[in-house]
Amino acid sequence: MSSWSRAAVGAALGAALGGWIVAALTPRDFTVGTFQDDAQYAVLAKSIREEHTYRNLNFPGRPPELKFAPGWPAVLALAWKPGASGDANLQRLRWVNLMLVGPLAGVVAVAGMQVFGLPAALSAIVAVASVASPAEQTWWTIPMSEPLCLALLALGLVLVAGGRFRGAALTLAAAVYVRSIAAPFLVALVIACAWKQGWKRAVQPALIGLGVLAPWILYVLVNRHTVPPVLAGAGYGSYAAFYGQGLSADPVTMLFTVPLANAPMIVQALGRAVLGWHWAPQAVEIVLGLAITWLVARAARLRPVFLIGLGLYVLTVLFWPFPQEDRFVGSVWPLLLLAVLAALPSPRVRWGLVCATALTATLGFAHAKGIERHRERSRSSLALMDSVRTRIPPGKLVATSNPPFVYLRLGNPTMVSWRERSYRWYREGYWATAWGLGDDLWEIIRAYGPDYLIIERRGAEGRYAAGSLIRQCPGVLERVWGTPGGEYLFAVHDGLPCAPETTKQ
Repeated sequence: MSSWSRAAVGAALGAALGGWIVAALTPRDFTVGTFQDDAQYAVLAKSIREEHTYRNLNFPGRPPELKFAPGWPAVLALAWKPGASGDANLQRLRWVNLMLVGPLAGVVAVAGMQVFGLPAALSAIVAVASVASPAEQTWWTIPMSEPLCLALLALGLVLVAGGRFRGAALTLAAAVYVRSIAAPFLVALVIACAWKQGWKRAVQPALIGLGVLAPWILYVLVNRHTVPPVLAGAGYGSYAAFYGQGLSADPVTMLFTVPLANAPMIVQALGRAVLGWHWAPQAVEIVLGLAITWLVARAARLRPVFLIGLGLYVLTVLFWPFPQEDRFVGSVWPLLLLAVLAALPSPRVRWGLVCATALTATLGFAHAKGIERHRERSRSSLALMDSVRTRIPPGKLVATSNPPFVYLRLGNPTMVSWRERSYRWYREGYWATAWGLGDDLWEIIRAYGPDYLIIERRGAEGRYAAGSLIRQCPGVLERVWGTPGGEYLFAVHDGLPCAPETTKQ
């Protein structure tokens, strides 16, 4: 074994150990599933493990899942325990990512050396600091797909740096199965091969990627008509269908307003990531974000797959009509930090930034900034479940803003109480109509006839739709229980006459 390989192995093992120590020290005093996507992954894991299908078990008719690729639910299915309660399994699934933190840090350290040319010790420290930072910690403390997807992206870039393009194509295709947003990096591999070595050399990675992804693509195409129109934009159906719906409803907003609004938010999210959390003025975050953008672009010029992949990734995020820039930045934050260090002119400056990054990560970790939102949602969601449990009879259909979580906690069949029309936020400037209003909720009620409607404290999802319906159709929603904090349980009476005003698309 050469000295270089020993250094790489040492950096990977050291970073992995550091990642596991960080995971072990992270508080677990909150339930998981309250983010919604993590609960949905859990339902899909149950479907795979217990019923050998890929369906939304909580929803009436159990429609096929078309939004989330099956890679991450399949991994979670390995940890799902048949016969255990939904709540017990949710807590089991959190350990999957806690175990993955070590390998994630290890492969990031190797990427720092092999892809970005950084020294072993610096790469290992940056890897641990980046996964411990609030920007990244938020996503591996719950059963989300970001950590595994990031590990596969980093491994794919390492394989590219070593000239192993077939292995890179397989790895990047696997990343797409874990999270669809990884697709730009697979496309980048094909483009870079064609650019540097000619189209003939690009055929093989293209065929490998297409061959691996073909089953999922065919599955979505075959089942695309199984999603009823009333559920379009309600968390069901493919991402392409969701984007197409918004583009058809409001092309001007989707093509012009969305990217113009997203651009400054992405820059600010970059600055916030390097600071650890939102404690500095907005102007400081933006300046830091611009500096990071320039440094990453400078480093990426020498790495075609990273350059093209990141460019396509940013383009996708720019045009995506949903303001979740912290999540999109956090999904690739360790790679961005490695690129920033590679672009800096001297070892002294690099080590200075590493020390500053480690300090902000330590402070954020000490103040539990990465799990702050999870704790808040956990407290309110658990209290809500305890309050409505005795008021909702078993087997009754419940409409809610977090259907998979309520299903796993209560055991009742569940469905959405909103339709995601987030492009309206970009057009109107407020969330009131972004999740649908009374006409949308009434369509859902007419189609599925839920017995109860839960309004959570967590956000706007379903809240304004319920308020709009109550004002326009008195009696359809009968309040059964509520709190001063804005949580409610309504009995639904779908047999009453109701003709709510149609909201502008």
